[in-house]
Amino acid sequence: MKEVMKDYFGRFIDKWMEYNNSLPQIAWNEDVDEFIYLGEEDENGYICWKPMEKGVEFSFDEIESQYNVQLHDSVKQYFTSYWFLELTGWISSYNINLHPVIPGIEPDYFISLVKDYAESKNDIFKYIPIGYESNGMLIVLDNNTGEILVEDFELNEYKQITNSLENLISQFKFRCEK
Repeated sequence: MKEVMKDYFGRFIDKWMEYNNSLPQIAWNEDVDEFIYLGEEDENGYICWKPMEKGVEFSFDEIESQYNVQLHDSVKQYFTSYWFLELTGWISSYNINLHPVIPGIEPDYFISLVKDYAESKNDIFKYIPIGYESNGMLIVLDNNTGEILVEDFELNEYKQITNSLENLISQFKFRCEK
């Protein structure tokens, strides 16, 4: 997972530099630990950032013991590889934004999101929300198989996108790529 993410972030930064002549920028957020930011906030409230390999690991023991569930290993690897503020790309016709791993906010926000989602599904942890696509549908990971699916919440239907989180990230294309 770490190598796949390293490759993605290299491509992401290269593409951003190609079009914007800067590192990726995002709106300043005072809740984010500042070490991920580079430079100063601009006049529009944006600041450069750069993904950083993590030196600490999250513990998912609380949620796993509280709900008697084992989270899929790829979710744990995803959250313990890098700090980052955006991970987005196209696969097929889907424009996907995966859940960022934000210093100062994670893992607490993700854990609360997973708990809320599970409660909406009667405390069943079959799927783990890991992002969303541009039409507002959730991107979920099958907690048993690791497959990545698009969830239509209203119809309670799932459509497979790819067989793993690593494959999803490695297959991401950017807006102008074929």
